[in-house]
Amino acid sequence: MFNAKVAILLSSFIIFMVGCKQDIVKEIKSTEVQPNVIIILTDDQAYGDLSFTGNPYVNTPVIDKLAATGAIADQFYVSPVCAPTRASLLTGRYHQRTGVSGVTRGRENMNLDEVTFGDVFQSLGYRTGIFGKWHNGAHFPYHPLGRGFDTFVGFTSGHWTNYYNTTIEKNGKDFKTSGYLTDVLTDEAISFIKESNTEKKPFLCYIPYQTPHTPLQVPDSYFNKFNRIGLGAFNSAIYGMAENIDDNIGRLVTVLEDLNIKDNTIIVYMSDNGPLNFRYNAGLKGKKGSVNEGGVKVPFLINWKNKIEAHKQISIPLAHIDVLPTILDLINKNYDFEKQIDGISFKSQIESKNEIQLPSRKLYQEWNGNKRVRSGDYLLVNEELFNVKLDSSQSQDVRSDRKGVFDSLSFAFSTWENTLPKETKQKYIPVGFCEFPQTYLPAHEANLYPPFEFRKDRKKTGIAYHSLYGWAHDWIDYWTSTAAYPSWEIDVQESGNYKIYLEYALALKDEGVRLRLRIDSTTVAINNLKAFEHTELKNYDRVKRDQEAPETNWKTHFVAEINLLQGQQELRIETETITGEKSIELKGIKIIKVGCLDY
Repeated sequence: MFNAKVAILLSSFIIFMVGCKQDIVKEIKSTEVQPNVIIILTDDQAYGDLSFTGNPYVNTPVIDKLAATGAIADQFYVSPVCAPTRASLLTGRYHQRTGVSGVTRGRENMNLDEVTFGDVFQSLGYRTGIFGKWHNGAHFPYHPLGRGFDTFVGFTSGHWTNYYNTTIEKNGKDFKTSGYLTDVLTDEAISFIKESNTEKKPFLCYIPYQTPHTPLQVPDSYFNKFNRIGLGAFNSAIYGMAENIDDNIGRLVTVLEDLNIKDNTIIVYMSDNGPLNFRYNAGLKGKKGSVNEGGVKVPFLINWKNKIEAHKQISIPLAHIDVLPTILDLINKNYDFEKQIDGISFKSQIESKNEIQLPSRKLYQEWNGNKRVRSGDYLLVNEELFNVKLDSSQSQDVRSDRKGVFDSLSFAFSTWENTLPKETKQKYIPVGFCEFPQTYLPAHEANLYPPFEFRKDRKKTGIAYHSLYGWAHDWIDYWTSTAAYPSWEIDVQESGNYKIYLEYALALKDEGVRLRLRIDSTTVAINNLKAFEHTELKNYDRVKRDQEAPETNWKTHFVAEINLLQGQQELRIETETITGEKSIELKGIKIIKVGCLDY
């Protein structure tokens, strides 16, 4: 009898302890620390701009070590230019599906129904931050803070005009920086990492550095090293920026080690397209803007200590669309994408000593009417075919010998192209969100009438951009005709009062010009503009810039407070009278919603 009671009590105790153990296991699992993720994207950095990819001049020991202790892909592809690559990286989808069709005048804006990796990781409980160049939409909710990121420090345009002591943006407000911009962005990323660690939250830290994109500005210590050996000012600046990036990544890695979180952090490093100029690039054909290897093949590494095999080289073609699904696979998370992504996970390639075969597929690209298909060893570019395994420099067209392969890839491209949207939807500039009460309409996003053309006789058109191409930060100039005008398509979110400001310059000899603001049926006269001769700010360029506007100062003029109705409408600035040689030089328009906090 006693033995039976003991047995019953013992049995109950065992059941109780098993239950406690299960509860403990559940608690451990529920508090398991999720891996951190850092994605570093450089701007216009060539495949050959690093020492681990064979550059004979540059020394990038930090990046080299990350490559050696992680996995590298020696056939990694992106889009030929900046904004399209960023859209594909953010979404895992070809940029043509995301609404991104260019790099300026709103064509860089990503459709609002696209899901970014910021959205994904935010939904998984991560703190999300971006530090650098966004280039997928300047106006909220196209802005990073509307696309899944908690923190944004940087700029939204395709490039920045000055890398020293400049003013960028921090969470929707002007942020005056001190020092070299790449260093500042790294400082901000480090602060974000430390704050996340203090809060014991996993983080997604996206660092799209603005270098080595022009303007060619870099500290002396980096520039002089290469200039003194005769590499010329252009390449000396580029290579100096590359080594500065390496030093900044070294600071990031040191912080991760000091916080004891390096082993639980996935680091991705890549570039957004090929080089702006022809320089050492491992013999690859083409440069930025080209669908040849030199325009779209970039360095790529992924590092996660003890989880990703060291010295791993992935030999199959991969692309920017693969990064998001791979990271989700690595951290064992699923996400229910409403729109099908184009990328695939290559986790099996980097976790196993023996590569597991991935599904056979083709990688596509199209830019400015030029087509590209990569399949296995073969590359189709327009009407040519290359075996890039044997001929990485694309020196020998093998179309005549491999007609079947060429025809197959041509048909595949046509089939893929037919799956793309037939036209890009017009994107009106949103105005009137209280989260972002100020909307800035920059000159480079205006539609110019007569229509703007990229031509050197721009002074004869009646209105044009100061620089040849009208890239970001350019302004409207050569405004000599009263029939000419700029206009912006805006979408007012809520009817109400809005303050309108003009940002301009006006030569003393042209004072007396009379303008008018027109928003649909509302017209406001703009008279008595004071002369303001703007001047270029301190220039740190190593090489005189060609197509990019310099940084200058501007005068702000309050136009009026007017009532705007909800809906899509056109805003114009027209010249009524030109008293001198030309009208104003116009930098942009500020529209501020009245009644929002802080304004």
